[in-house]
Amino acid sequence: MIKNKSIFLTLALAGMLSVASCNSDTIYDTDPIDFGGVAVTGFSLQSDKAVLNNLDSVFFSIDLMDARIFNANPLPYGTDVSSLAVTVTSDACSELKLIQAASEGEAAKEIDYLTSPNEKIDFSKGPVRLRIVSTNRKNTRDYTIDLSVNKVVADSLYWAQVDVTDLPTSFAAPEDQKTVKFMNKAYCLTTDGTSYCMAVSDNPFDNVWSKHAVTFPSDVEVRTLTASDTRLFILASAGNLLWSSDGLSWNDTGDRWVSITAPYGDILLGVREMEGNYYHAFFPDRNCPLQKISSDFPLSGNAGAIVFDSKWSSSPQVITMGGRGADGTLLDGTWAFDGVNWAKLSDRLPAGEGYAIADYLVSETDTVTWRVKKSQVILAIGGRTADAASTREVYISRDYGMNWKKAYDELQLPKYMPDLAYADLVVFDKRFPLAETSALRSAGWMEMPVRMPLFDVPESRATKPVTSWDCPYLYLCGGLQSSGLQTKIWGGVINQFTMRPLQ
Repeated sequence: MIKNKSIFLTLALAGMLSVASCNSDTIYDTDPIDFGGVAVTGFSLQSDKAVLNNLDSVFFSIDLMDARIFNANPLPYGTDVSSLAVTVTSDACSELKLIQAASEGEAAKEIDYLTSPNEKIDFSKGPVRLRIVSTNRKNTRDYTIDLSVNKVVADSLYWAQVDVTDLPTSFAAPEDQKTVKFMNKAYCLTTDGTSYCMAVSDNPFDNVWSKHAVTFPSDVEVRTLTASDTRLFILASAGNLLWSSDGLSWNDTGDRWVSITAPYGDILLGVREMEGNYYHAFFPDRNCPLQKISSDFPLSGNAGAIVFDSKWSSSPQVITMGGRGADGTLLDGTWAFDGVNWAKLSDRLPAGEGYAIADYLVSETDTVTWRVKKSQVILAIGGRTADAASTREVYISRDYGMNWKKAYDELQLPKYMPDLAYADLVVFDKRFPLAETSALRSAGWMEMPVRMPLFDVPESRATKPVTSWDCPYLYLCGGLQSSGLQTKIWGGVINQFTMRPLQ
């Protein structure tokens, strides 16, 4: 007996029969459907390792009301479905046939399942019909079998989905930029070398930015712009630590720092110098004992920070990685702060500075059940390595910085994107489905030549069909190339997240 792998969507039928048995006065607008002897109770593919491991574990749904059988989670991109055997369980019947879709000029091929249960079926030509006839031959019912295969690699990071647009700035030729997420808005600070512009947007996808000329108490280092939970911070060229609640009006904290390391809740972490030595700094001052920094702790060039909760810690932790030490050496360390102390987690990321990092979800297919799952990861993109060249490689950590490895090919930047260092990554949800291409163009996005088809899963009668959903988009902003500042914003998204959820 084959283990049941299907959802039986018969609640509506059961409810209808229950009402009829309890209330003989029930009046139907139409006669109830008679499933006697023609109900399909189970459907699966037979095992075939030459096609796919665990093929017989692919999950199928059976909709008795609409006579449809389908796999809501499609098979992986490129799966050969031209020769597959199936397993069907049903009521006792006199006839059970599988009828393939036919090519033009061909007759439809019929397979008698009762006499040839292992005969292969070609699903590549389209949906297959399953015809079942009851034992008494009074009832006949045709089911449609939809075997779905992904049209794209669902687990890949797709950078052309929202295309590319210009950095929001008032300057014709900005020299530097820094983009952060603060209070659920995007803040992009640019400079032309003498003046500053702060652009603010509720969501970068909409590409609607309010641009403001900003005056600081003194010249600032644009790349040091940092957002805590409650304030924005930046370092003046002379080391003065400045703060703002809105990015437009700035105040001097009175502290002088060498560098800003990371935010931690509403606290800012950094480095200060005293009598030729470097120490960890906090704002507001926590009156902690002075902690001298390690020789391999970053003073500059480290990646932006990621805050996360861990089952191994009673308080949130923040991590950063890469950068340069006090002696200018490129670093490969990943460092974490637990609310009290800094500790080095690993040295497994290539030594480099200017990594763009983000806490993100990736979509991965479980090769046992062939169901798609989401995994929380950290992505590190680009950066400048020991040979002083910017890169375009993507690294991934699945354990918050303890281990790093080069991401699989589908997560790497496409060839049409530039090598970058000191770019910024911010994540914003966008309601799906997306606007039409014309709407994207009117918003200022330039359409790339590669577009991604959206997969549309069948609707279920068991739940209200999903028509829109939140999709997390990555925005890669700015970055330095050998020729200077890259003045674009690129949008990226995992393919799977653009596909309609099952419920």
